[in-house]
Amino acid sequence: MSDLLNAPHTSTPARIPAAALIPGLLGVLPFWGLALSTQLPSGLDPLLALMALIMYGAIILSFVGALWWGMAVHAPATAPRAAMFIWSVVPALIGWASIMTEPAVGLKMLIGGLALQWVLDGLLMRSFPALIPRWVFRLRTLLTLGATSALSLVWWQMN
Repeated sequence: MSDLLNAPHTSTPARIPAAALIPGLLGVLPFWGLALSTQLPSGLDPLLALMALIMYGAIILSFVGALWWGMAVHAPATAPRAAMFIWSVVPALIGWASIMTEPAVGLKMLIGGLALQWVLDGLLMRSFPALIPRWVFRLRTLLTLGATSALSLVWWQMN
């Protein structure tokens, strides 16, 4: 992991800009709010909280995959643009499938999908540092950990 975080990059801000950090962290709040609502009395039906958590996870997985579409549009000719366009829809398909299966399987699909997207982001950053600035990958790491840990907690409690 440290190799991915320490890959050479173009001159971009080393710190995560607040304009990206704040909405990113706010996007993790529903993961934790819904995860805790499946475990603790919150006024929300635990089954409804579980289904909302899976649906929210599917939406976020679709979003992080779609980022690759935007990067592919602006990628240099040397980048694997066709593969990026194709991959950009796969996370949405994983998320969609996670909604249509039993919750324990859906949670594992979301955890795996988010983790796989993070790995691929890291590989893309190493190969084409101009496409993913270092701070973006640092933010993605933080947000992926926040989301997958909330999903993992619920999955673990179900088993």
